[in-house]
Amino acid sequence: MNQGSDLTQENRKRTGPRRKDHSAGGIAYRFTAEDECEIALIATQRGTRWQLPKGTCEDGETLEETAVREVEEETGLLTTTEGLLKTIIYTYYDTYRKEEPVLVNKRVDLYLLRVIGGELSDASHEVDSVAWFTPQQALSVLAFDAEKEVVQIAIVRLANLNGGKQ
Repeated sequence: MNQGSDLTQENRKRTGPRRKDHSAGGIAYRFTAEDECEIALIATQRGTRWQLPKGTCEDGETLEETAVREVEEETGLLTTTEGLLKTIIYTYYDTYRKEEPVLVNKRVDLYLLRVIGGELSDASHEVDSVAWFTPQQALSVLAFDAEKEVVQIAIVRLANLNGGKQ
């Protein structure tokens, strides 16, 4: 259902407030001196929920620019995009500082992002912790199945980039 200006007050009360949100982020990766791949994850919910760094697109920003900016803001890492991995679409209720929950239709474009600088940091107020994980470790700690699917896609892509190694 599309919440346009043509909704009556009665329909609006029945369906509740809605909004659309478009975010971007991704898998920030590096290869260690031992040729081991590591990816950066962030923790939220008092350090209990590990996830991929991502955030909302700003006006005039491309999706790739959003992904790079959000990863830098949330992890401290400078990255460059190496292609779209997957778009995830889901719905949730936003209850943060709301009198009435807002149903959010969310689209997240997740990119493969090669680390080119910066330092891993949890200085952002939006995260509780940041850490490096091997892709297999990431699969075991990530909170969301859709993000695990993106890591699986990245594993294949990264193996191709690194001559079959992970």
